Order: sequence, then C-alpha cells, then structure tokens
Amino acid sequence: MSVTENPGSRARPTPSQASVWSRRDRARWLCVRALASGWRRVRLGVIVRWQAARLDCDLAAGVSLRSTDAHALRAVKITGRRRRAKLADGLARVLRSASDSRPRLTAAVPPDHRAVLAARPVIEALERRLLSPEPVAARGVAMLGELLVEPTSPLYRARDPGALGSRLRAAAAALEPGVRWD
Repeated sequence: MSVTENPGSRARPTPSQASVWSRRDRARWLCVRALASGWRRVRLGVIVRWQAARLDCDLAAGVSLRSTDAHALRAVKITGRRRRAKLADGLARVLRSASDSRPRLTAAVPPDHRAVLAARPVIEALERRLLSPEPVAARGVAMLGELLVEPTSPLYRARDPGALGSRLRAAAAALEPGVRWD
C-alpha cells in the first residue's frame, strides 16, 4: 500500500486503495443513515409524547392522519389496545360514579349524574366497541379522550339536556374506520 505524496498537499490513497476507501465510506454512510433514521424515529416519538394533547385535539377536530408524521404516529398509538382499554375503563368508572350517590372526598371533577345516567346505553355500547378486536378510527378515540379529560365537556358540565348523548353518539360514529370526516 503506497501513498502518493505531493509536497504541500495531504496524503491521498493510490488508485488501488480508492476502491477500499469507497466501500468503507459507503459502509460508514449506511451506518450513519441508519442511525439518523433511528434518531429521527426517537425524535418523533418524543415530539408525539410531548405534544399528545394538542395532537389529540387535532385528531378529534378531523385533521388528516397524512398531514404530519406526528399525527400519524399519535393515531397509531391511540388506536392501540392499551389506550382503548383505558378509555373503556374510564367510561366504566364514570358510570360507577354516576350510579353511586355517596359523597366522596376527591380532587376529581364529578360527572353530571343525570346526563351520564341518561346516556348509559350509549356509554355501555362504546365500552363494548372499544374492547372489541375490530379496528377503530383515531378521530373517535380522540373525541372520547377529550370527553373524559376536559372538565368543561358535557360529561361534567351539562349545559343542555342532550349534549352528552349527542357528543357520545358522534364519537361512536367517528369510531368506525371507513367513515371519512373531511
């Protein structure tokens, strides 16, 4: 392995070494590219966790899953079995607390008992749908998440008598994956 030397210039590989260096460079480039794509995935995961509430609001409002990678990844996460089971458990807890008339000392905002009991059949149907193995759409899951989390939602503050039922029925319709809401 000889290196041609020119005074005042850096050492360069000879033509016989050039093919070795290009293979090494290609291998390094492939490794860097794989790491970069891995870092992009990690970065995207951090962004999705950090901005979960905003992404959920966007999805509930009907933003397309194709608008950004963050929206698409959040849609995948919220339509998974774990998230669906948590939502179904939240709906069951709301029904239990609405049925229980004993006063409790808690920091949680109590649900509107009359509205929840009036919407009981829809809530039970949503529970069954969330626990079923059939796929669900991200918009419906995001709408249900907003209903459970937002203290100003009709679940907790009923302004008009049928608001909770209509929002629950809209979420149930949005859970169906074949329906387009654009």
